[in-house]
Amino acid sequence: MLITGTEKSTVSDAAAYIANRIFRAIDSNGFCSLVLSGGSSPRKLYRRLAEGIPPSIMQEKGFSFPENAVTRTLDTTSVRLPWQSIMLFWGDERCVPENHPDSNYRMAHESLITTVPIPERNIFPMPHVSENYDVAATRYEQELKNFFDKHGKNRQNSFPVFDIVILGMGPDGHTASLFPGDTDALEESNRWVIPIYAPQGSPPGYRLSLTLPVINNARTVVFFVMGENKKNMVSDITAGLKSNLPAGMINPKDGKPVWFYSPE
Repeated sequence: MLITGTEKSTVSDAAAYIANRIFRAIDSNGFCSLVLSGGSSPRKLYRRLAEGIPPSIMQEKGFSFPENAVTRTLDTTSVRLPWQSIMLFWGDERCVPENHPDSNYRMAHESLITTVPIPERNIFPMPHVSENYDVAATRYEQELKNFFDKHGKNRQNSFPVFDIVILGMGPDGHTASLFPGDTDALEESNRWVIPIYAPQGSPPGYRLSLTLPVINNARTVVFFVMGENKKNMVSDITAGLKSNLPAGMINPKDGKPVWFYSPE
């Protein structure tokens, strides 16, 4: 499913959809495991999730929400998310210090984490390393295994079952830190987290990334993509014309990914 619009409407539509899935996961499991995307595009989406979603947008989409999630001030009424029950993970990370401008953790920390009442124990960032990348990937994979072993019903086919994975996409069709032509990474069938060397990345360098089997094992996968330079790629991938590219290889077991795209 592809949903397009202005930047403002795309942010609101994606936030409402994600909020609905969060409420559903918590109602079913008691918590929601949410994987965040990196880059710059999700900044406004994360701010909207932090600020809350207008009830009118949720209602317009036919999304229900708990009455106790509604907060009212003199100026606004919004549906706030239950951050005490949301567990945050990352789909990929650039191997830079956590306070580096290119850090995916830093972007999420500034636009989301510092503005919501989420407990520290609910936050699972990828390691920030400048060497020993394979060790770092193994360490994060073990952290995920520990979490999902504790919540046993959320593992299937030897892989975790995240409730929601948010992904971006580059103009070349890469997603997370899985790049076109990286055969070893795209064919990985056992590991949950792998080190990536991305000379074509922005910036070039080493990264950590969840693997395709992990992403495709999620209950819900949401692509959130912005930019006129990605228009043709979004069109081709959602039409099934570029299934050889990483973003085209995202096929969740429980259904197709949902795409939110704005050229603005």
